[in-house]
Amino acid sequence: MERMRYVFVLLLVVFCVNVKAQFKKGDWYISPKISFADYSDRNDWNGYSITKIPPVSMAVEKGFTDYLSAGGMLGFSRDKFVNDTLSSNAHRYSEFAVGGMANIHFAGWIEKWTNYAVFLGDWDFYAGVNLLFNWKGTEETDVWNVDLNEFEQNKATSFNAKVRPLIGVRYFVNDNFCMLLELGHGNMGLVTTGITFRIPERNY
Repeated sequence: MERMRYVFVLLLVVFCVNVKAQFKKGDWYISPKISFADYSDRNDWNGYSITKIPPVSMAVEKGFTDYLSAGGMLGFSRDKFVNDTLSSNAHRYSEFAVGGMANIHFAGWIEKWTNYAVFLGDWDFYAGVNLLFNWKGTEETDVWNVDLNEFEQNKATSFNAKVRPLIGVRYFVNDNFCMLLELGHGNMGLVTTGITFRIPERNY
């Protein structure tokens, strides 16, 4: 067990050596993400089988300065509730989102403000706003209408646009790969996690 611990530490050191972290001008950042949201309390779903596609998204941004990035995102989620005794009675909820983002990155600023008395190394702290366009759809099949004494089908769609704040932190595991955590409704859920791949700017 002790030997395995040393091996793990050695691999971690080798993996993280020569990290050139933090956010940089000209680089591209591609981030697949997953948000945490639970919509199962829309109704009482006792007696229903539930399948979900959690809110997943893909964000792409570019560093326009060493402290400012901008880009766009796509996201999708889906919930499906099927009656255990009447399989044709199903409720589906889906959401599609597309939007733009702008973030300010603080780690480099903090280091310069403190004359590098504070060294943040491999961390990227950022805050910004996202403009999101959301399309939501509801489809219900074979729903029993007590008043009409018959089954009915219902469909509904809605659209909204919103500007929402976001704060986040990334940790660079190596030069071009990091883990992230974000808070705020700028994503499809309040809490979002994921990874980021950095594509460095090519200097010809």
